[in-house]
Amino acid sequence: MRPQRSHSLVTPTFDTIAEWLRNHGRVLAGNVSLGASNTDPSKNIINWKASGVSPGAPDTDFTVTHGLGYVPGTIIGQDTNSGGLLYRGTVAWTKTTVTLRSTKATSTYNVWLA
Repeated sequence: MRPQRSHSLVTPTFDTIAEWLRNHGRVLAGNVSLGASNTDPSKNIINWKASGVSPGAPDTDFTVTHGLGYVPGTIIGQDTNSGGLLYRGTVAWTKTTVTLRSTKATSTYNVWLA
């Protein structure tokens, strides 16, 4: 569903603002998704999902390649099989890679970047 476009410039009133909110509520209701995979065309929040295993020593830099085309702002989700946490490494993030560290050694991880 797409928002209805109004082509006339009118001074906002309570009624026009209420209609705008109803319309956008219908568009967004249940339609915000991170997508099922990096190739899922239905996703509408740009993100990158990656998985792997962290190095054999905790708090050691490792690199994850992504396809966002811009420097990600943050990690929006993560999990590990060891209870370890992923955090920024010492190398600056780029348009194609991020450097992370894990608080635990050899953690199998899933991470979402945005």
